[in-house]
Amino acid sequence: MRIRGFLAAVVVAVSVVLMAGLAHNGADLLRADRAATDTKRTTTDAKRADAGAGNGIVLKSVSFNMCGGLCNKGGTGKLPLIADQIDSFTPHLVMLQEVCWPQYEWFAHEYGGTYEFDYTPLLTNYTGCGASDCSVNMDTDSNNDDRRCWIGQVLGARGTLVGQPDEIPLGGERHQIKNDGSPVNPARTFKALCYDVALANVPRKVKGCSVHLRAFSDDKLVNERARVAQAARLASDLDGDIAAGKVVVVGGDFNTLPYRNRTPALDNFYRASAAPGGGIGRFYEADHDDPAYWTQPDPDCLVGTDTSCRTGESTLVNLSPLPGDKRNSKIDYIFFSETTAHATLSGDAIPMYLKDAAGTVITHDEAQAARDAEGKYLKVSDHAFYRGLVTVSASPSLEHLE
Repeated sequence: MRIRGFLAAVVVAVSVVLMAGLAHNGADLLRADRAATDTKRTTTDAKRADAGAGNGIVLKSVSFNMCGGLCNKGGTGKLPLIADQIDSFTPHLVMLQEVCWPQYEWFAHEYGGTYEFDYTPLLTNYTGCGASDCSVNMDTDSNNDDRRCWIGQVLGARGTLVGQPDEIPLGGERHQIKNDGSPVNPARTFKALCYDVALANVPRKVKGCSVHLRAFSDDKLVNERARVAQAARLASDLDGDIAAGKVVVVGGDFNTLPYRNRTPALDNFYRASAAPGGGIGRFYEADHDDPAYWTQPDPDCLVGTDTSCRTGESTLVNLSPLPGDKRNSKIDYIFFSETTAHATLSGDAIPMYLKDAAGTVITHDEAQAARDAEGKYLKVSDHAFYRGLVTVSASPSLEHLE
């Protein structure tokens, strides 16, 4: 399944010392050039985002649940709009979820010579990607699979994927149910797609993972318990990589909210210093200081301190202009295993609405979005395109060589 590209140079900014007076919302690093009505990005965004790195290395990553089946039926027509976002930010790592096999092939071909991509399926018998009959995939012989029935995760590196994939089995396959308790059919197979990556001009060892945890939120919290176990398994399996001095980057759709209370899955990723409530993990989240999303009774995190917060901007795109249909939740994340300073972390969730019914122009402003006959917004995905960056030291510290 692996598509091997050619190693290409990537310019990694090693910039000046942190600027005095840096705004205490780190997301400003990414948002400085983005007006809400922008429909086209330029490379200026990425250059400014690299500012303030200090004596370290800026790593940029994107995570995007592109809703390749449910929203796009396996089609490739909207993929150039996604490619525009990738090209403008020039991330080192690209984590995509809910990608149909033909869409993965499009990205691999489009970026051959720049990014190297690999793929792992979440479902192998899914008709939502365009194939009407997936029965051939139901036998035990995978050699005759119709890959148009595949939907799953993609990991891409601006450089080289090193060695073989580390596909971490996350469990959670048993008793898959929807919000109403009815069975999920067909059932999913949950794996994180991870690779060691070689990035030009980045002397550190880096490992990237693209992940999609179990969905749905039932009243008995069956699905949340599954996500807690899945997140614990993933975080635990990456402990050895962190101990070996690698910078570990995990991006994906975690299907869980950042605060504790009834959604404790991310306790396994957030550090003890993350407020409110802390965690038992070893990661920093990119949008750690954006107070846009808070749910009481948890107290607000004090932005501007050295505290890393369990917070962030919504990553779900509103479905329609009707208030009852809108969703405002953060369920997509980019986690970094280290940073030189909290102020160098930054995250930005960009909704990708279609500005025209033909689907050729996007807007980040829902007020400008085109709508269908039922009044629902036209969009590339029901998730936002999530950009994150961090500055890490040029060599591993003793903290990470345990």
